[in-house]
Amino acid sequence: MIDLHLHLILNKKAGSGNGLKISKKITTRLKQLNIIYHTYTTDYQGHAMAITKKLLTDTLLPWKNESSDKTTPFPLLVVVGGDGTLHEVINALANNFDIPLGYIPAGSGNDFARGVNLSQEPLTALNHLLTCEKPQRFNLLHYHNHLTNQERWVNNNVGIGIDAAIVSQANHSRLKKLLNMCHLGSMSYLLAASSVIFKQKGFPLTVEFDGKKIDYPNALLCTTTNHPYFGGGLALDPLANPQEANMSLIVVDYQPPYRLIGLAVKLLRQTHFTSPNVHHYRMTELKLSSSTAQFGQADGEELGQAPLKLTFSTNERFFWL
Repeated sequence: MIDLHLHLILNKKAGSGNGLKISKKITTRLKQLNIIYHTYTTDYQGHAMAITKKLLTDTLLPWKNESSDKTTPFPLLVVVGGDGTLHEVINALANNFDIPLGYIPAGSGNDFARGVNLSQEPLTALNHLLTCEKPQRFNLLHYHNHLTNQERWVNNNVGIGIDAAIVSQANHSRLKKLLNMCHLGSMSYLLAASSVIFKQKGFPLTVEFDGKKIDYPNALLCTTTNHPYFGGGLALDPLANPQEANMSLIVVDYQPPYRLIGLAVKLLRQTHFTSPNVHHYRMTELKLSSSTAQFGQADGEELGQAPLKLTFSTNERFFWL
């Protein structure tokens, strides 16, 4: 077993407070095992990114095969939080793909954990992490918005349209803070969805890949992903694999709210690709553009509302999972 010095970024507010319970379980177990660790607790949005950037300057090291021969423990960064915390850390690490990253899911959705077949039981995930002998490679999405020059790494998916509008409305809801305090944070998204579903209009979307150009004059949803899960466990693309370079694009045509109920049932049954209003593609590079202002989200983080001109690619990074 590799001798590790764990550097734990703890988001105790993750999962409507579930992160606090999981953090206690993890640190208690590490004490019992006499594992060396340091903790860094996030206090605000963006704090995980700041902590990671500091650790990059003085602590973290790239993985090399000969690391196991070192006399000092290998410094391993581990995120204990949800998909949003993981998103911050991955973007702070940026192109340092050879610095391995551990993860113990503590959020409400935990789609990344599902996508890489990582246990959502914290002590099981910890035990697996401690018994790993070397990191493994998983692909991340990368996008560049040419209109704003913004770039991000994405561990789950990028959504344009109704899902992003729901994220935006939920995040700005006065009820969200209260619901989080009651450990009912997911209710804010259900309430937002019940409102947005009647307001969202179709939008023009242009898709380019493999020399093809496809125009959708009336899209409702456009999601780019490289693993199956979306929205807290919904298998948007059941065959997507983060260990492959291919990414998946799913475009849904605008439909009135009453038809969306039937589509939601198909999604739950994983038969949504049989719908003529659902379009599914696989590719290694992708361009998306919309001339009208649309909401966007990446791993549940808001991208604002603006016209879009995005290019996507994938790249492997080391994960200690």
